[in-house]
Amino acid sequence: MEMRTFRKWCRTFHRELGFLAVGLTLVYAVSGIAVNHAHHWDANYERTLERYSIEPPGTGPTAEIGPVIMERLAITAPVKSTWRAGEAEFQIFLEGGGIDVNLVTGEVVRHGFAKRPLLFDLNFMHLNSGKAPWTGIADVYGGMLIVMALTGIFLVRGRKGLTGRGGVLMALGFLLPIVFAVVSRGGG
Repeated sequence: MEMRTFRKWCRTFHRELGFLAVGLTLVYAVSGIAVNHAHHWDANYERTLERYSIEPPGTGPTAEIGPVIMERLAITAPVKSTWRAGEAEFQIFLEGGGIDVNLVTGEVVRHGFAKRPLLFDLNFMHLNSGKAPWTGIADVYGGMLIVMALTGIFLVRGRKGLTGRGGVLMALGFLLPIVFAVVSRGGG
């Protein structure tokens, strides 16, 4: 196959797969940035914490103080379960959070969490939490990226292409992960 025909095929594959890959690329790019900063914030859930007090219910038997606590907290959401965590600690588990009550002081700590709209779903796909169906989609997408990378290097000719600036940038693209792997392996 002559180079001109080869480049034409590269351009066609690169263009068509590129348009097909835009949505998936945005899923992985946005989620990737969020997941990379998991040590700074929870990208999947928005967490809340609220502190207040109620009249202390005392440390009597759990069967007696449980209903008193529920009444004083005016809980309307369905209760998943309760737990007497200690002599002075009562916990209530709700959908999307929970409540800790100090039975002696009446201090209440209400903590909750809710899925972050859109970002939860992007992370779900990126981390392949859905398994079976998404694994196939992700594998096809990975294959598309390989084809796009390999066809893309032949699209530009001359000093901006593979034999010029493009080749230097491509070499840097290979060098970055290699250097990181060597450095991180040496330090750990």
